[in-house]
Amino acid sequence: MLTAELRRSACDVRLYTFPGSNAGWTAELMLAHKGIGYDTVLTPRGRHMFLLPAHGFRGITVPALTIAGRRLQRTRVISRALDTWQPEPRLFPADPRQRAVVEDAERWGENLQNAVRRIAYVATRRTHASLLTTLGSLRHRAGTEAARRDTAALPERLAQIDAWIDAGVLGGDDLNAADFQIAPNVAVLLSFADFAPQISGRPAAAHALRVAGDHARPRGPVLPDEWLTPLRRAGR
Repeated sequence: MLTAELRRSACDVRLYTFPGSNAGWTAELMLAHKGIGYDTVLTPRGRHMFLLPAHGFRGITVPALTIAGRRLQRTRVISRALDTWQPEPRLFPADPRQRAVVEDAERWGENLQNAVRRIAYVATRRTHASLLTTLGSLRHRAGTEAARRDTAALPERLAQIDAWIDAGVLGGDDLNAADFQIAPNVAVLLSFADFAPQISGRPAAAHALRVAGDHARPRGPVLPDEWLTPLRRAGR
């Protein structure tokens, strides 16, 4: 368990991320939920692949966290570690059955995060193509057809989020790891002028604003119009 001194001291906890990282946003929300002070180490996108190994991390992905002398990477690893070191307020329910449901939703949310990342890479290439964007797209397999499939799957994914909210898995009085995994990615979708009209009235949108706030960088219409047909049909 974390000591009171560690919770108060930002110098003992460092979060490595880069601006615009959905996963980094999730880690920030979980640390804030726990009331753990931390220093943020920001690096330009791309340079984190060199910075993290230089600081002793085994992988090259963000978020990366140093806490209590340990180095952690990936949101699902960090969420479990935080509950081990500081049990309250919890990120996972104490009841085993409820915990399993939250864990499944959190895992599902990580897949949503990957989908939103692929869409964002394709959108960026359409407006500000660069070598860095191309390399990032290759690393995350963010090809045009993959992003088109991800866009077509949004109605089903949003319906699942709405169903979890209705069932109390998400958006309860006590927020959990799945809330923090899913909400930032819906917030990013809301920042797209392509998606916002079809998402903004849904429970998923209200949940994203409650949990993650409205901090994503706005993006003007950028995706091919025919990609948006499934989402528009679902919104009727």
